[in-house]
This record gives sequence, C-alpha cells and structure tokens, in this order.
Amino acid sequence: MEAMITILTPTYNRGKELHKLYDSLKRQINKSFVWYIVDDGSTDGTNKIVKAFQKENCVPIIYQKKDNGGKHTALNAAIPKIQTELTMIVDSDDCLTADATQTIFEDWIKNCENNIVGLIYLRGYSGFEPIGDKWTYDEQFGNVITHTCNKGIKGDKAEVYRTDILKKYPFPVFRREKFLSEACVWIEIAKTHNVFMKNKIIYISQYLPGGLTKNGRKMQMQNPKGAMYNAKAYMWKTFCFKIKLKNAILYNCYGLQAKKSLGELWKESPNRFLTTIALFPGIILQKKWKKKL
Repeated sequence: MEAMITILTPTYNRGKELHKLYDSLKRQINKSFVWYIVDDGSTDGTNKIVKAFQKENCVPIIYQKKDNGGKHTALNAAIPKIQTELTMIVDSDDCLTADATQTIFEDWIKNCENNIVGLIYLRGYSGFEPIGDKWTYDEQFGNVITHTCNKGIKGDKAEVYRTDILKKYPFPVFRREKFLSEACVWIEIAKTHNVFMKNKIIYISQYLPGGLTKNGRKMQMQNPKGAMYNAKAYMWKTFCFKIKLKNAILYNCYGLQAKKSLGELWKESPNRFLTTIALFPGIILQKKWKKKL
C-alpha cells in the first residue's frame, strides 16, 4: 500500500527516547505511513540508533540530519521533501496509540471532500486520560480559532494536515533564535481553512523535565522575537477580546525583551489600541519574568 501519512519527528539529543515512539509505530494497525526523522544536530548518537531501526526493516524510515537550529527549522527542512498526502508531527518523546494511523486513514477518506485541510484529535496522558479539554461535540467541522481557542478548550491537540498546505505555511525563522511555538502556523491556517475535529485520543504525551513544554516560559523569554510573533498571531481580529488582550500584554512583554522600542511595538502591532492599553502590564510582566531567567 502506498503511504498516505508521514509521521514527522524532529529530534535533538533524544535518541534514547525514540524507542517508545518506534515501538508504537511498529504496532500500528494500518501501515500506510512513513516515519521521517529530522535530526536537528544531535550529538548523542541518534544516527546510530536510527540506523539500527532501519536495519530491522519494520517501519519505512527516512532520516535527515541538519545543523542545530531549533524544532521549527527542522520542520522547515523536512516538509518540502515530504511526498505523502498527510503529515503529522509527533515529538521524539511521545508515541501513538495502535489505531492512530487507521483512525486518520478512515477519517480522511470519509471527510476529505468536505473542504478541510486537516484532522485534529486529542492527546492523552494515556489512551483513556485526555490532556486538557474535549470539544463540545465528539465530531465537528470548523477552525481552531472559533471552535477551540474562543471556546476556552485547553490542552495540546494532535494535528494532522495536508502536506501541500504545510508547504505553503513555513515557520518563520528569527536570527539567533532556536524556539518558536507551532501554534502561530496553525492559527495562520485557521484564518482561512477548516479542519475536522474528533474527541479521540490517538497521541500519548509525556512532558519530560528537559522538554520544550516544561520550559515554555523560559524558552519564550530566551527567544523573544519568535514569542512576539506568536503573540501577534493571537491578536487576529476573530479571536475573542480576552485572548487578544492577554496576547497584547505578552506582545509588549516579549517585544521589550527583544529590545524593541515603544515606537516599534506600536508600529508593528496588529491592534494598536490593545497594544497601547496593555503597555504597562507588559512592562511589569517583562521585568518580573526577566528576573527569573
């Protein structure tokens, strides 16, 4: 069977963690996938571990190594080369349920004619305990701004997108920064495209001490241009006022951390009114968080 899905895994010095994901891929009911590993400059022998996987010939594996630049640059390096119809990003320290690719396959075949660009599922701490909230309905069509963010649905989700769409939305790269939230691209896609959302756990996450999720705030402050860009995305007009205001504060906070002048903050803002009223809270927040670095 020709592969329909690419499981895309960016990794950096997580070679020992890859075994769990590899084992979950070997257990997949539906084998219509390729595992694409992008090594973001690892120095822990990840390449040798992957070669051992490839020798087993249980899962089709593509391996690419690049200079270290951050997860988003690894994704940018791989996505243009992917040839399958769908792409799912799965972190190196996570894994999939045994029916994950089968679920994706069935839902895409059933719903791809409904003018959607992807499928979004739940992540879980296990196959029975979801991370964060479920959606209002077990199955629904819509965009993540209206049906997830504005409705206060919390928690990481498992995104599967058409590869051709991902190729149109590369992750922005900022000089000397190695971290950028993927959410800014998902929001850009959501501005003009709908997806299919389903209350089913297909992706199991564990938040390791050294992982990006556990160190989110610190990573944002150390990479403030990317964090500022992400906050701008959440100030888009279709977000509810509460989200726009919160991110106007974050926009100012990260902008000041990036040494932007007040004039530059105002000029680059997508919502100058909110940026103005959120300036003082942003200044206080930047000073508070900077002390904790």
